Amino acid sequence: MNAPSPYVPFDASQYERQIDLSSLELTILSNRIRRSDWRYLQSEVPGLMRPLADIAAHSGVSRRLATSSVATILWSVFKTGKPYWCWSESQWLTLLCSRAGSRPYLASVAYHLGGFQTPQRIAKFRQPAIYASFIFGHEVFRHEHARLSQSLRSLGYAARHLEQFLSSVLGALMLENGDPRLETFTEELLLKGQQHRSEGIARSVGKVSHGLAAMGILAKPLRMRGYISWRKKSIEGIDAGWTMWCRRWRDTSTLRPRTRESNYSFILRVGVWLAREQPSIAAPTDWSMSTCAAFIAAVDRMRVGEWALESAKGTLLKGLGQPIAANSKRGFLHALRRFFTDFELWGWGRLKFSPRHHLATPRSVAFNSGVNPRVIDDSTWLKLIWASLNLERKDLLSEIHYPLSMVQAIAVVWTHAGLRSNEIMRLDKGCAHPQTNDVVHEDGTIVPAGTLCYLDIPASKTFKAFVKPVAVVVKERIDAWLADRPTNQAALLDERTGEKVSYLFQFRGKRIGSGVINGTIIPMLCAKAGVPLEDSRGRITSHRGRASAVTALASVPQGMSLIELMQWSGHSSPTSTLHYIRIRPTKLAASFVKADQMAHMVSVLIDHDVIARHSDEPYTFYDLGDSYCSNPFWSSCPHRMACAGCDFNLPKVSAKAQVLESKASARRYLETVPLTAEERAIVEGDLEKLNGLIRKLDNVPTLDGRTPAEIGKTER
Repeated sequence: MNAPSPYVPFDASQYERQIDLSSLELTILSNRIRRSDWRYLQSEVPGLMRPLADIAAHSGVSRRLATSSVATILWSVFKTGKPYWCWSESQWLTLLCSRAGSRPYLASVAYHLGGFQTPQRIAKFRQPAIYASFIFGHEVFRHEHARLSQSLRSLGYAARHLEQFLSSVLGALMLENGDPRLETFTEELLLKGQQHRSEGIARSVGKVSHGLAAMGILAKPLRMRGYISWRKKSIEGIDAGWTMWCRRWRDTSTLRPRTRESNYSFILRVGVWLAREQPSIAAPTDWSMSTCAAFIAAVDRMRVGEWALESAKGTLLKGLGQPIAANSKRGFLHALRRFFTDFELWGWGRLKFSPRHHLATPRSVAFNSGVNPRVIDDSTWLKLIWASLNLERKDLLSEIHYPLSMVQAIAVVWTHAGLRSNEIMRLDKGCAHPQTNDVVHEDGTIVPAGTLCYLDIPASKTFKAFVKPVAVVVKERIDAWLADRPTNQAALLDERTGEKVSYLFQFRGKRIGSGVINGTIIPMLCAKAGVPLEDSRGRITSHRGRASAVTALASVPQGMSLIELMQWSGHSSPTSTLHYIRIRPTKLAASFVKADQMAHMVSVLIDHDVIARHSDEPYTFYDLGDSYCSNPFWSSCPHRMACAGCDFNLPKVSAKAQVLESKASARRYLETVPLTAEERAIVEGDLEKLNGLIRKLDNVPTLDGRTPAEIGKTER
């Protein structure tokens, strides 16, 4: 496309604009037929017609529309008795709101010759692209539109998608700027264009900013949070003094934006509680130790949705009306402690209490809160790994605008790299490096070159930037995505490091959102693998995948050591890593069964001399503690818990038992004895059940034919 001539604004100063109308002009304008005769007007009233004809040529309006519109203007000139360049804004608005003529052309005349440069005030102002095209010229508008459209398409926007928003948004921005040239667009203009607009239009302005940033016109695109009012939290029902201190803390704090806003929300909600329960308290210096105690008690009994800000009343809350979780209680107290500590540290005043001690998290709350990574069930996790390696276009659950190669790369990074979702979002496009040399382990084993790859991990909340080894398939998927990734996307500012970064997963000038993995990738993988979105421990989430990857490396034979796993996970302390390598319930169950079997082992003394002689004498003696039982079927004998008085019972104090123990041919072995329900209760120390078992066996005959009751009578 050949670039047109540079934009030249319409020059209204070239015309000699008289204030008064001549009698001839008034006579001609009074004739309806003459007012529509274009050639006649140009020859008889050139002073009135020449500017109108030039604007028609400048804007590119058709002769038919221009003729009817000029007739409308000249009729109003005759009625008012004044040239149109002398009209007031109200007179122009009256004409523009009428149904006669072409409004865009009339607006163009009003803009250039009448000083009326706010066509947005027209009652039925629609399609700003048409107005901008008439006012600044069709060729200029088409040229600037094509430039911006090409830039956005190079970022990944589809032409069909651009048709839905680009023309109208670009036209509105041109009118507000007063200049159609993209090079004159500023960040202030775009921010102004977002104000008092619907969220859809505000988002469209944000998309335009990405195109301008890619063209080098803007230093950076607008941030999403700039146009969804994420900082605007209502203060209704909160004391003005408390609100002032909360805002002052937010404006001073150096916490990261998300953390700062979260804590700000917490302390504002504390103001809701103060207004209801402690209305006399309006500043931190008004708090006392008793106030702290009352607040801790209130938080401990707090329910979901309580103390909600007016701006959050419409939010759908899960578990509304139920007691809040322990982590939420901990968050409230932590935010308030930080607020009070900073208040005193920054010299804003002296407190009457110690935030550290008097607002400490209660033990009951601390015990039930904290890190609780939930490993995904092994069978489900293995299926998700398989699904991530085999994603195809037919597996996409919807027509998302992300390319397939990008979705495949995100899925494999999630299942193989053990990263937090924030770390995945912030990976640099050059983060994957090949393994070019063999790696020799301490035990002499060699990892051939190309077996794995190295991944540069950005700085996180617990660790500085580092490099970790991952499976080579990660680099293969990343390379496939980089081949499709738009190359001219502007680098974005990383909030954590303050550096400009070309993100790996950046598309249409924006990096992927925080909800992409949980909302798009995981449901897609679950559908591919044929597993539900929930397993035995709840919904499958991004962080549960990280926990599964870390736990798998610690659970295999000859797995990573704790320190190695800590460094691979990016933890600053081994204590954090321990949360991810807790013994799994399945492993604990196997250990329990093994131990439970050992608990049922009974020592058996076997006389090998008797076996060698093929004698009928007993050769098996079960060690019962203070006696032996010579019944070879003792393990299945129903009377084995009441052996006293039985003919097979051999007390250890007897001479026969002492001779048996001294024999060199006697060897000890262990035998597993299955316990009945009654016996298990006895082993656990239930004396009542022991007596009940004995009474139950009173009339059951023993091996010699007598019952325990008969044996007891004989002994007496």
